[in-house]
Parts: sequence; structure tokens; C-alpha cells
Amino acid sequence: MQRDGWIIVAGFMAAIHVGKLPPAVPVLQRELGISLVEAGILLSLVQGAGMLLALLLGSYSEKIGLKRCMLLGLLLLGSASSLAAFSLNFKLLLLLRGLEGLGFLCITLTGAAYLRHLVAAEHLQKKLGLWSAYMGGGMGIALLITPFLFTLLSWQQVWLCYGALSFALALILSVYLPAPPPPSNCTKVLNVLVQVLKYPPAWLLAVIFALYAGQWLVLVGFLPTIYQQNQISLTLAGSLTALVAISNAIGTAICGRLLQRGIAASRLIRVGFVVMLITALSFYSFSSNLPFMLQYACVVAFSLLGGLVPASVFSQAMHVAPQPQCIPATIGLTLQCSACLQFLLPPLAATLVAWTHTWLWLGGAMLILSLLALLLVQWLFQLQRLRLTNQ
Repeated sequence: MQRDGWIIVAGFMAAIHVGKLPPAVPVLQRELGISLVEAGILLSLVQGAGMLLALLLGSYSEKIGLKRCMLLGLLLLGSASSLAAFSLNFKLLLLLRGLEGLGFLCITLTGAAYLRHLVAAEHLQKKLGLWSAYMGGGMGIALLITPFLFTLLSWQQVWLCYGALSFALALILSVYLPAPPPPSNCTKVLNVLVQVLKYPPAWLLAVIFALYAGQWLVLVGFLPTIYQQNQISLTLAGSLTALVAISNAIGTAICGRLLQRGIAASRLIRVGFVVMLITALSFYSFSSNLPFMLQYACVVAFSLLGGLVPASVFSQAMHVAPQPQCIPATIGLTLQCSACLQFLLPPLAATLVAWTHTWLWLGGAMLILSLLALLLVQWLFQLQRLRLTNQ
């Protein structure tokens, strides 16, 4: 495997740790006696580090060293997963899940910037497309294999296996990955933070990505509703959900190739949000009148073509950052906004459905979010054109 391939594998490993928990929720409830609310807190806590620290850690990552950050992330994932296998205390599980969130953040913050140092410019867009597939691909893998592992092993043994894989990957990366050269311009961290926070395109890019990620999580999170309506078994439901996540990874990988061939990122982002708008509205507003296969086709299309958004966003982070040394901080701001919206949107969506007693208005809400994203995309690329004109 090429050296840059190991960075992509690290991204997938980070997302596997996120995706390993949903199939384990019934097992943890049965064996540890945790409530559904406590299980929900465990599921969402992985976003805690991103909500609080993404921008700050992104600003420091160049100074710490991209390789050190990535290795730290894998070691945190491995340690937290392994220690959780010996924990019977819910509060300790919460703490360790938070550490997994920090490990996830260390890896996802540094991956794109690391690839920029290792990959030739003519291949960078394609590699960024593959990198952007980490969330859908890693979660899809976890959703597929974790239920199967539970038929052979206890949840503690499964957690130990995932921890061991993280340690093994950290060892491989420590040997085979070169450390990028230190930044030539040693800008102070405070100056980096100020530059990014005062730069409107960085905020626009961050909010655009958050609007995508929040909607994707809402749709995937509420998928069990269509399974219940259509009497789908739990085993088949897990496989169908995994395929939705994997389709998102396929979409991001395809997007990387399209970017490599010169298709404009602005066009790809618009196509992604238009498809998300149509399919989410169809799924939620007309689900009672659609056969199951059409409902599922809407979800797959939402995830597959929505995957055009993250690959395009990560590629644009290289251009939107006010200075090259601000790229990790710009990605940090993007991930921090994304984590906040992924944390807030699912409970807000559930509240809307509970209040209106129908899924119809959730389709309307997601329509509004996609339209807002399209307006922000227009604004972002207008600012970028002005920036290029003035240079």
C-alpha cells in the first residue's frame, strides 16, 4: 500500500469506532442495564470533543506535528476501546467514549492536511475524495461486521479487537509514514485563530458542511422508522443501514475523481444539495404513499449523491483557508460547526415529529436547510471569485 493509503485507512478506523456503538446498544442495555437515554448520550458524546476543541486543536496541529496528532488519535482510540472492555461503570464508559471522540478528532483534523504534504498536486483531488469517504465507509464497515462479531464474541472482546487494530495501525504509521516538514512560517497560534475566525469564507464553508452532515445524520438515525413500517428484521435492517453508509463513501470517492477531472467543486456541491433536497422531501413527505423499495431508493440516493458535498468541501478547505498554515484550523472550524449541528439536529428533529405527530414537516425542515446551504454556496464562491480577481 502507498504511504498516503495508510492515512485513509486511519480515517476509516476512526469512523469504525464511531459506528461500532449503534449495534451494541441493545447488548449494553441488557448486560449493563443502561437506559435508552443513557445509550443516546453514549452515541452523541463522540461529538463532544469536536464541539469544544476542533478549532483549537486544528490551530495547534501544525505545531504539534501532523504525524504526532494522527498517532495520538490512534493511541487514544485504542486505549479507550481497550479500557472500556473492563468497565462496568456507566460514568467511566462516558469518559472513555469522550476520549474516543478526542482520538477521532485528532485523526480527522490532520488527514487532509497530511495528504497535502504527501501527494503530488495532480493526484490530490482524487486522494481527498478517498479521504472524505472515511465517515460513511468506516461506519458502514462497523455496522456490517459488528453484529456478526457479536454472534462469536462478547461486546468486551469486540471492543478489545477494535482497540488492538488501532494500536497495530499506529505502529504501522509510526514506521511507514514520514513526518511532514515543519511549517516554514511559524505563525503564532493566536494569529492563526484570529485569521480563520475573521475570514468569512472559512465560516461559510464550515456552515455548508454542517448543514450536510447534520441532515445526513438525521436521515440515517431515523432509518429504523421505515424498517418498522415494513416489518424488516433487525439483521436485514443493520445490513440496509450499512449499505446506506457505504453508498455515501462511494459518492465521496466518485467526487474525488470528478474533481480530479476538472469538474468545479461549486457545481458538485450544488448537485449534492439539490438531490438531498428532493430525496429527503420525497422520503419524509410521501413515505406513507411510497412502497418500501422507493423509500429505500430515496435514502440511498440522498447518501450517495450527498457524498459529493464532503469531498468538495475538504478540497475547498485548501483554497478557502486565508493562509496555507491556516488549513488545519479551517478544517477544525468546519468539523466544530459540523459536530455542533450533528449534536443538535437529531433531538430537534425528534421534537418536531413528536410535536406535529407527522414526518411531513421534517421533510419541509430539511428542504429549508438544503435551500439555505445552496444560498451559502452561492455566497462562498462569489467571495472566492472576488478574492481571485483582487489578487
